[in-house]
Amino acid sequence: MNSVTRLVKEYDALRRTLTFRDLCALAVATVEKTPEILRTKRLTSLDAAMSRNTKVRYHHRDIVFPLADIDRLLAAYHDNPTFGNVREMYARDCYLDHLNLAAPVGNVLDLGANRGMFSLLAIAALGADLVVGVEPSSVYEPVMQLLLEANNISPERVVRYNRYIASPSSERRDPQRNVSIETICREQGIQRIGMVKMDVEGAEKELFDEPGWLACVDSIAMEVHPQLVDDLSSIPRALEDHGFRYLCTDPGGAPCEVNKAMYVHASRNGSLAA
Repeated sequence: MNSVTRLVKEYDALRRTLTFRDLCALAVATVEKTPEILRTKRLTSLDAAMSRNTKVRYHHRDIVFPLADIDRLLAAYHDNPTFGNVREMYARDCYLDHLNLAAPVGNVLDLGANRGMFSLLAIAALGADLVVGVEPSSVYEPVMQLLLEANNISPERVVRYNRYIASPSSERRDPQRNVSIETICREQGIQRIGMVKMDVEGAEKELFDEPGWLACVDSIAMEVHPQLVDDLSSIPRALEDHGFRYLCTDPGGAPCEVNKAMYVHASRNGSLAA
């Protein structure tokens, strides 16, 4: 997808999500940043220009994002502007686009939680009872707290593990660094997981090589990374073995096989959209 086509698709999604005030700001920023967008073929400069405290409308809910405050917190770490996360998760709806989840969804695992943008989504839009985020970097902890405070959400509804999500085998080898889904469920008293969101930079293969955790999961939305691992065929195989229907899509949103995919959506309780 070229940069112009991508920008048009992003605008179509953002116009349904942003307030009129922020849409106007987006239009001005786009005019100013178009040369850089065309040169770099990336929207990073536009995201930086939209680093402003804002509110979005998502699944009939108003959600507050103190983007300027978040980006100030992360400035020392040279992280990407947070507006890019709003585009991806809230405007393009990359994780819920192919799922029809009925709220309340129960317990949610946010694997690769980063700032906590999906954790917030799970509580505000899906009515999650508890969200467990797994994110090895502790620098995002103040951001998660800021998001909860901005939306008047009790911090007791989110638990964070500053470790890497891993299979039981990897956890046994290094329990200080790694944590498994099985351990999370035991420690948090979780019997059933309504949804798992996953973006773990290639570690998804290891999780699906030991897929026992799928037995207590209803739905999954995950970003996969075939460019980082040799073969992801264990993912559809494990999903089929555990009674899931699934859909793999490429970066343009077209159905494809898993080793060419960017996203996989799966459900075994009827929540996978047609």
